[in-house]
Amino acid sequence: MKGRIRQLLFGRLILTLALLLGGMQVVVGHWVTVVLAGREGPGLGVGLALAALLVAANAHLVPVLRRARRRGGFPGMVARAYMGLGVVTILLGVAVVATWLGFLPIGGLLSLLGASTEWVFQVFRLVSIPIVGAIAGMLLWGFTGGQSYVTHTHLRIPLEDLPEDLRGLRIVQTSDLHIGNGMEGRRLERLVERINALDPDLVVVTGDLFDFDPSALERGARTLAGLRARYGVFAVLGNHDTYVGAEQVAMALREHAPALRLLRKEVVRLPVSAPLYLAGIDDPGRNWTARGVDLPDLQALAEKLPCDGPTVLLVHRPEAFPQAARLGFPLVLAGHTHGGQLALPTFGGRLNLARLMTRYHRGLFRENGSVLYVNRGAGVAGPALRVNCPREITTIELERLDLTVGLTPESALS
Repeated sequence: MKGRIRQLLFGRLILTLALLLGGMQVVVGHWVTVVLAGREGPGLGVGLALAALLVAANAHLVPVLRRARRRGGFPGMVARAYMGLGVVTILLGVAVVATWLGFLPIGGLLSLLGASTEWVFQVFRLVSIPIVGAIAGMLLWGFTGGQSYVTHTHLRIPLEDLPEDLRGLRIVQTSDLHIGNGMEGRRLERLVERINALDPDLVVVTGDLFDFDPSALERGARTLAGLRARYGVFAVLGNHDTYVGAEQVAMALREHAPALRLLRKEVVRLPVSAPLYLAGIDDPGRNWTARGVDLPDLQALAEKLPCDGPTVLLVHRPEAFPQAARLGFPLVLAGHTHGGQLALPTFGGRLNLARLMTRYHRGLFRENGSVLYVNRGAGVAGPALRVNCPREITTIELERLDLTVGLTPESALS
């Protein structure tokens, strides 16, 4: 069932968005007119015709807006505003539909008990306005405090064969900055300052440093040059970096942030007292929702794995984890999912949109003796909206495997 939903949502994304947006624009408009304003609706025929018209308009408009958003500037601002409003409309429309469906049995029972249609409608009005209003308030928070809040996650993760001298080494991970989509200027500077304040031994950025806008490359790279770590700052490229242009991103970092090292099919020994290695590959950029990926670059990289110490792998998409675990990488750090950006208020936000894309949606996973951590990211993709899924910086403190160290969020987070 989940596979069918994934195919429906991501197989033809533009058509799906057009259908959802056009339909929900009519649903929300009808609810505002009839329920909130108390006026008569346009009727079923007019509503269906309007929905068809809006679907057709959005099918043409959404691709144009996506291209405008990638170009940046004023057209990009307009495109981001419309797409943000579109996400709000879709979510409010889903809330309205769910409220209608949930109320149907109650309304039917009230009618059977002799209540008039007008009285039943007034009961629905009293029920639906607080529910839809609460969803609207949640979305308002998601665009303001919810998406600006940054959490710090602290993990202790054991590695097999970790030299005693390296016990306690601190890796600070950030991911998915999406510079050019709201993460620039003072906001990016504050993120850099916050990471540096953690006094990291290593800083790693697991992809999507930039979004779509090539004009953000130079200034963004200059700000990233401020990252500091005792043994170096490293990064890999994500799918959005390939949309900007992998070579253009690499060149900007080389020119303006020379201390930040991109790992591109490389294994490097870290300048520490005992053997410890860091490896990384570019994201392939295509099929960003694909499951069960098998990356040739990762296979080639595994052939270079040293035998005298553990290797930590940086990779953008967490779907590479099963392959990485089979190939013998003991610790994999990834991003890509943003933790879903939208999550229901459940423990750990485990019910989130990213679960439609991958089972490695956020947090810790263990497989075949290897450990994966999926960072929720410091930026956003698309609208600057986060609900129950704050931005994240992670400190990973390495331990020896023979120590009793918990790997569940309850025991590992501090």
